[in-house]
Amino acid sequence: MKKLLVCFATLAAVVLSACSGTKSDDPEALDNALVGFTSCVQGSRWQEALEFVTPDEADAIASSDGYEFKEEYMLAARRLPLSTLRKAGLEVDGKGRLVGIKDAMDEANGRNVMSAEQAKVGTNLKQMEDERIKRRLEQGQKIMQEEANAANQEQEEIVYSNKLTEEEKRKYGSTGELRAAEEFSDENTQAAEEQMYGDSSSDEE
Repeated sequence: MKKLLVCFATLAAVVLSACSGTKSDDPEALDNALVGFTSCVQGSRWQEALEFVTPDEADAIASSDGYEFKEEYMLAARRLPLSTLRKAGLEVDGKGRLVGIKDAMDEANGRNVMSAEQAKVGTNLKQMEDERIKRRLEQGQKIMQEEANAANQEQEEIVYSNKLTEEEKRKYGSTGELRAAEEFSDENTQAAEEQMYGDSSSDEE
């Protein structure tokens, strides 16, 4: 008789354990679990919210003290409204606890990370475009400076080429650049004038 009772107790424990781990497609039980879970999340009653989750998932979601969610799951749970959870394909076990809620929150976190990365890419593109424009402006300024330097050099060469040579300076004097061209004379010009008008120095004698 004693053995029979032990066997019956063992069988009952196995049956209860199997029932608690069995998934249910009862829509009313699922909706009750979802409403209770989201209500606790909105009120920051994290320990109560864990009671609507299967033990394995609750251990993965809960912080080390077991009284609240890990920070990343707090954020994920707050991002998931009841309407979204109802479409997430969740189930409940034999005790009406949610099965798959951790995966739903992991997916929400993944979408958020992807959105952050996409936003970052958009920022990088704007920065890259600004840097490209800056480089083009710098190149344009460099080209303009080179052209200005070339023009100045050309002007200096023109001015230098217009200056009198040393021989011309000796011939016309240091102020020759300031005298009109008709004021210049040489020995041939003086001889021609003496021939035409006579030697003015001999007339004076």
